Amino acid sequence: MAEGTLRIKVALPDLWRETSIEIDAATPVAVVKELTLPELLGTTVINPAEYYVEYFEKEVLDESKTLADLGVQDRGVLLLRPYNVDHPPPFKG
Repeated sequence: MAEGTLRIKVALPDLWRETSIEIDAATPVAVVKELTLPELLGTTVINPAEYYVEYFEKEVLDESKTLADLGVQDRGVLLLRPYNVDHPPPFKG
C-alpha cells in the first residue's frame, strides 16, 4: 500500500481536462473528487454525486476508501466521469 504524500493525476476525459495534485495517501477517494471537480469543470456549482471515479478502468464503488486502500501509487491516475444513460448512478431505493 502507498504511504505518505502522493503526486497523482485526476482527469475528466470526457472534457479532455486533467490536473495534478499532491495529497496524503490516507485521503478518501470522495474527498479527492470533491477537491478536483471545481478546477476541472471551472465552476463551484457542482454535485459530486453526479460523477463517479475510475481507477484502472474500474469504477470505485466505495468512495470512502482511501487512496492507500485502493493501492494508488505515486503518479497514479484517477478518472472522473459523469453518470449518464450508458452508466447510470447506483440505485438507492
